[in-house]
Amino acid sequence: MTDISYQDLAWPVREDITAAHRRTWERLGQPGTWLTGGERVAIAHEARAAMDCRLCRARKEALSPNAVQGSHDHGAHRAAQLSELEVEQIHRIRTDPGRLSRAWYEGLADGGMIEERYVETVGVIANVVAMDTFTHALGLDPWPLPEVRSGEPSRARPAAARRQMAWVPTLAPEDAIGTVDGELYAGRASAAHIYQAMSLVPDAVTGFFDLVVNQYLPPQAMRDFDNEYRAINHAQIELVAGRVSALNQCVY
Repeated sequence: MTDISYQDLAWPVREDITAAHRRTWERLGQPGTWLTGGERVAIAHEARAAMDCRLCRARKEALSPNAVQGSHDHGAHRAAQLSELEVEQIHRIRTDPGRLSRAWYEGLADGGMIEERYVETVGVIANVVAMDTFTHALGLDPWPLPEVRSGEPSRARPAAARRQMAWVPTLAPEDAIGTVDGELYAGRASAAHIYQAMSLVPDAVTGFFDLVVNQYLPPQAMRDFDNEYRAINHAQIELVAGRVSALNQCVY
């Protein structure tokens, strides 16, 4: 198992961040809700490989990604269980998310894409990017991906999920009340779209926000402007967040 540690660095790293990173990496190799541990690790490999993909680079430089056709460069460790459709999904989400379109998404669906697997894949990519960006900022190599754990996905789908605010079905907080999935919104008076976005796979939400509350702020601290919880203040945090979002064409 990868021993994630940020000791003996020029910049001290809080222990809660280190602990969250260890949990994230442990979950990555385990069976998920719709993906096996092997598929999850293969997606992580492919998300990293996408940054050196010649097709993705050409599409990124083109006026429209649809103007460039070809085949993706696969990662050296690409698992056979990833289809070409899933490789396209992973590469586009990783390299050019600001220009994804409903037509692109519907094209995946027409090709046989399974929405629940799509959502869980987004969660895997988001976690890997967050971890890799963190190590890059510290001048470290990316952590080796974890060993694969055996087992089958649970394939549990929230019964009340429906298409309402996104291309994919999501679980609205009001629809979750009284259901087995209601715990997803426990203690929340409301849920922002960013929190609902992956709710078709609740474990993807809880896993991603395990990183968010430690690398960013926990919910109760976000609007507590009388107290500061980090080395930089609320305004500085939001300035960084807004700038990064603009550079990544993220319109959260």
